[in-house]
Amino acid sequence: MWHFSPDGLSIFSPSGDILKEHSKNVLCPKYSSWDGTESEDCYYYTWASDGHEYVWAGSMAGDHVVQVFDIDTGDYAGYIDTCSTPLDLEYHPVRKEMYLRCAQEDTAGGNPGEIDVFTSASLSVDLPMVKFNATTRPYGRLAIHSSMGPIGYSLAYDQNYITEMDLSSKSVAATYVIPDAYGGYDTTYSPINQHLYFRSRVCCTCNSTDADVESCGRGPGTPVLVTTGPSKSDVEQIGVCSGGCEGSPADTIGVVEFDTVNKVFVDNHNILEGTGWGADPVASPDGKWIVLLPNDGGQYVRVLEAGKNGESSGSVVRDVAVDFKGGSPGKTVVSDVAFIQDGDREILIVGANTDNYVVLVDLNSDSFETQKLNLSPMAAESTGGGERAVEWAVGTDYVWVDGGEAEEVYILKIPQGIKSATVDRTLTDLAGGNILFVNNYERLRAATASHGSIPSASSSVSMMSQDGANTESSSSNSNTLSVVGIILGAIGFIAGVGALIMVNQLKSASTLAAVVTDGNNLETKQFDNDL
Repeated sequence: MWHFSPDGLSIFSPSGDILKEHSKNVLCPKYSSWDGTESEDCYYYTWASDGHEYVWAGSMAGDHVVQVFDIDTGDYAGYIDTCSTPLDLEYHPVRKEMYLRCAQEDTAGGNPGEIDVFTSASLSVDLPMVKFNATTRPYGRLAIHSSMGPIGYSLAYDQNYITEMDLSSKSVAATYVIPDAYGGYDTTYSPINQHLYFRSRVCCTCNSTDADVESCGRGPGTPVLVTTGPSKSDVEQIGVCSGGCEGSPADTIGVVEFDTVNKVFVDNHNILEGTGWGADPVASPDGKWIVLLPNDGGQYVRVLEAGKNGESSGSVVRDVAVDFKGGSPGKTVVSDVAFIQDGDREILIVGANTDNYVVLVDLNSDSFETQKLNLSPMAAESTGGGERAVEWAVGTDYVWVDGGEAEEVYILKIPQGIKSATVDRTLTDLAGGNILFVNNYERLRAATASHGSIPSASSSVSMMSQDGANTESSSSNSNTLSVVGIILGAIGFIAGVGALIMVNQLKSASTLAAVVTDGNNLETKQFDNDL
């Protein structure tokens, strides 16, 4: 488990034992914040693993860079200068390229585009960037997946079209206008039907008794064309657009479903009628489930099941009552979800920033049975703060939930179904941050091919370099195999975080220490999985 926070990077076993730390003094230089105050905290917004070589993190601490860490040892490999305001990292495993969505080009700094591209083959290779033709800070998201081949997609909050990118030529290939929308933002993708799901952005009226929203935000509002909701008109009205209209009566488009094969819009999905408008979409790692996180103050989550290509995912819809407290009508309360998918179990874990409960949903039950679990029974107020991250240690029984307001992390243990869930451990004095579960899947596949099968999904030994602990070089691969055999026999395949040892092709037999930990990982960052 990799924990990125203002204090730097800490790497843990899934059960909560510390393995390695990088302090902010090492990773992040002192800099002036947007308001002119001096800061020495790290500032991460996006993070991802390539599954075989590195873990990447977009940093906005001073200079905007991507920091790179060795996937096996956790060592800091260095940083790469990038475009302005790195927002979203997505990896293409077939091309072995990491794609970064920025909010703006930085031509003066040598980054003339909004999509930066890196190769895991060499950190020194400078690949061409994808440029959106002199746009002005187009905040947006990215969708990259091996099932789409050499094609990727991007959305922007202030552009009413989807941008299709040719990943081979690193250029814009096409655009597709989103009907009635001002733009699009939060994005997810399902490889099951090869459909893109994204939140639409609209314009709305403001600052009047019958307006869509009470406040125009920081300014007095401007003349805008409202194309949705009760204030829809062909005449411009005083209003705002994009984020200020989320959850308003104008947010009627909701989540847009787009077929990337036939290049057509399939459907729109909103939330339970009478509870509000608008939602953010999140897909399960395998793409089977699409969860809508609604602007309803914390009443429900809506679960769609991906169907066939070209067909709407709206044919199977479940509204699951989560009943979080402390939220305001029209606001998004659910801040993150995680999925346990291990063959026997399909469990959705829902976390909210206003509530110290998490809700577990059994997706295998006909009624989508739920169970609530209090993360911190002694706390009177929510420990979530502005956000609450949730992450499954794939292949194990552990789920991590962030409590940034209290500087805590809650480690849940779910040995069976949802009723078996308990808070197994609480880590304290951890600055609020984000959590990524990491494993070396190239080695995992190689070990599987070498041995025919692996005893269990959670059987792993990591090779994590630690301060003051290094192994001596083996004289031959056969000696290494013998040592590995002894370790495996002695611990009975105890789970490990990081990389499963590739028995017949070790990346290096030197400067690595075997560490017995808990679990192995599917890359679930945001929670997309190409592997």
